[in-house]
Amino acid sequence: MSPLSALLILALLGTTATQSRHPDTVEVFACDFGPGWDLNYDRWPDRWQRVFGVGMPKYIEAGLVADPTAPGGNCLTVKVNGGGAMLLSPCGSVSETFGYKVESQLRVRGLQHSRVQLRVEFCDDQKHVIETVEGPWFQNTDGWVDCNLGPVSPTDPRVQLARVALVVEPGALTDLSGEASLANVWLGRLPRMTIGSNSAFNVYSSPEEVEVLCDLSGIMDSDPDILFELLDASSQRLDGSRVQFEGRLITERRSKASEIVESASGERTAYAGRTVWKPPIRKHGFYKVRVSMATDQGLLKQDVINIVVAPPLARPEGGEFGWSLAGDEIPLKFDDLAKLLPQAAINWVKLPVWYDPADARRGDELVMLIERLAAADVESVGVLDRPPGNSEFARRLSGDAAIADTFAVDSSVWLPLLDPVLTRLSMRVRWWQLGADDDPSLSAEPGLQAKVLDLREKLFRFGQEVNLGIGWEWTQETIATGQLPWSFEQMSATPSLTGPELAAYLEEPSRTGMRRWVLVEPLSREQYGLETRARDLVEQMLAAKINAADGIFVARPFDDQQGLMSDAGTPTDLFLPWRTTASLLGGAKFIGHIDLPNGSHNRIFEMASGEFMMVVWGDEPCEEEAYLGDDLHVLDVWGREQHPAGRGEAQIIAVDRLPRFVLGINPAIAKWRMDTSFALKNIPSVFGAAHNNKLNLHNSFPQGVSGTIEITGPEGWQITPGRSDFKLAAGETYAKPIQVTLPFDASGGLSTVRIDFIVDADRQYRFSVYRDLKVGDDQLELDTYTRLEEDGTLVVEQRMVNYNPEQADFKCQLYAPGRRRQRAQVTRLGESPDIKIYRYPDGKDLIGAEFWLRAQENDGSRVLNHRFKVEQ
Repeated sequence: MSPLSALLILALLGTTATQSRHPDTVEVFACDFGPGWDLNYDRWPDRWQRVFGVGMPKYIEAGLVADPTAPGGNCLTVKVNGGGAMLLSPCGSVSETFGYKVESQLRVRGLQHSRVQLRVEFCDDQKHVIETVEGPWFQNTDGWVDCNLGPVSPTDPRVQLARVALVVEPGALTDLSGEASLANVWLGRLPRMTIGSNSAFNVYSSPEEVEVLCDLSGIMDSDPDILFELLDASSQRLDGSRVQFEGRLITERRSKASEIVESASGERTAYAGRTVWKPPIRKHGFYKVRVSMATDQGLLKQDVINIVVAPPLARPEGGEFGWSLAGDEIPLKFDDLAKLLPQAAINWVKLPVWYDPADARRGDELVMLIERLAAADVESVGVLDRPPGNSEFARRLSGDAAIADTFAVDSSVWLPLLDPVLTRLSMRVRWWQLGADDDPSLSAEPGLQAKVLDLREKLFRFGQEVNLGIGWEWTQETIATGQLPWSFEQMSATPSLTGPELAAYLEEPSRTGMRRWVLVEPLSREQYGLETRARDLVEQMLAAKINAADGIFVARPFDDQQGLMSDAGTPTDLFLPWRTTASLLGGAKFIGHIDLPNGSHNRIFEMASGEFMMVVWGDEPCEEEAYLGDDLHVLDVWGREQHPAGRGEAQIIAVDRLPRFVLGINPAIAKWRMDTSFALKNIPSVFGAAHNNKLNLHNSFPQGVSGTIEITGPEGWQITPGRSDFKLAAGETYAKPIQVTLPFDASGGLSTVRIDFIVDADRQYRFSVYRDLKVGDDQLELDTYTRLEEDGTLVVEQRMVNYNPEQADFKCQLYAPGRRRQRAQVTRLGESPDIKIYRYPDGKDLIGAEFWLRAQENDGSRVLNHRFKVEQ
């Protein structure tokens, strides 16, 4: 069972303590620093202790103060005068079977360099600290503020005591004045509800496997109602079940030490137990399970866990997609991580491997993890970032030290810390990265090549065959020539890139033989909705794949705000979009795109199996009718499968804003569609005359084919021959001559032409291809803009530009429905824009109407027809 909500740590400010207390709260101890806490009148609270040591001198004043502004009129105050302090409350009896909360009031004033923090320490019966929960740091507060910690549940069974600590930490510079005051300290016991599952990371392959576990302890009611609800990704309720909980009686351990503070609140017994629920999940996808506990007192607690039921998608044997765990907190045990990563459809993983050489167990665990991942075709990349935190070297480095700062220190300092690690791992790890993903500090070093070569020789001086990599900023100039001592560059940018930005950078040529690894960085869950985040994630992955990035790594996969997994190690709503996309695109080859009838965006890939796949999405939902193959099936980003409906020979593909994956595409038909083109993309805007063009065809079938072509243009267009036969050998290319004649009122700009094919190959195929032809030669530009003025007049602004070196004159006529035709004359039109204004009174009656603007060249043959709808 994974402890998904057992260790929720919140520091709350500005809330009223008593308003948030749970109905089943039991007081452990309370201290108001009043007369009852100073029976010997020494102005020090009875049974409170003070810690002295480095940075915490005895001359710092601390004691009880009568303060009329303090809650209750009394407080414990530390006078900051050149040092720090640590004050400890009496211990109260606690247990890992309950939750706890600290409530207090805090005032900090006059500090410039020092800072103040409230903590709760969970200890064993000898007062050795086992676990610590820290609140936020303060330098100054606006008077008295509430400072609460929790609810929090200790996880170690050795925990028997808890105490509150007020910490004043001196800064780099000394404060000679200022103070920190604490009032009304209260520690209470709360019911503990832990929601988990029968999986360490809540990723399943079958709905029947899912079990949700609810562990309760510390409740006063022996049989509360437990409500389980199954929710979809948007938190809409799908199903639910109410379970009557049957608890067993438990008691909290009581310490025998005389100095332990015991509550005067009476009975300390409570109930505990477990209940299990199998959610009625019927298909693959991302789900939430909301668990609520209620008694006669009302709703007592509510929690939510995420669950993924992953569809059976084959992971490619070789691919570019990976997770970067460098600089990330890994919440899972290595054994569980080894099970999860292959299910995430990755072929690469970056691991922080600079462990303490004295920690042999950590080394064994890393070796076992790397070997298990290798057996599952997941390549490990060893990341050397920061030295072990408990080393003297790490303590000397600043918290934000980059890898260049680390290696700038004499190697006699850091090499002894690294040698045992490299000796242990270098025969198993072939790829090594120097620095975190967003750390390009080494690449900015003077004499970079010599520096990296020296590091390589020091780190791998025994001749291991390794591939070394360093961080590199996208905006940084590349090294053009020479043999480089590194094999890959981890590219990064601040702020992170969108899909189009990533594509633009990748279009720049890379150095020959140098691998470029890129980061995929999801959007924040706080700032963007699921649809936007999922689309952005897939767009980034597509951009990296289309533009041939050698490694595609998601940054910080374990992150509540931007991760594929949560901080606690359970899936977020982006896990399946990543998994589906990586499964289908990993190892695939980008082929191109095809024109669909409604203009939906799409990209075609050839998978390792030889099967063709299309990724399709739209700016707005629509349906695309096209023949793409005989056995199409469509997957959404959640991996759920649909079979499109048919209409004659064609299929109806439902297109949405979120990308979908169309599998089973006929490769020969897809290539035929992509290879069909017009030799000339522009038709001169000369009406009534025949314009020569050619239709380019290529036989992508493995055998010779024959068939017919029928070309249909917009209404009024004449395309000859409209219907014709063809015969092509396997692989043959043919340019078929055609002529296009435009009608008098043909609109300028792009127009879609439909080309219907009947192809007799291994069998007969019927399909249509859509291509755009542009009326106009790109030398003339005609645009219109509309606006409604305050007096109701509609203003139409005409803007014309002529990019041809020869100037031209035009006679312009604007037709509005139900209004008189208006005329304008454009003379000596060149590259400088010519603007003409047309005005219509009572313009609100024309909003939404279609206007026709016709510009005819004087003493020439060119005519521009421009139709537009009036907008306010």
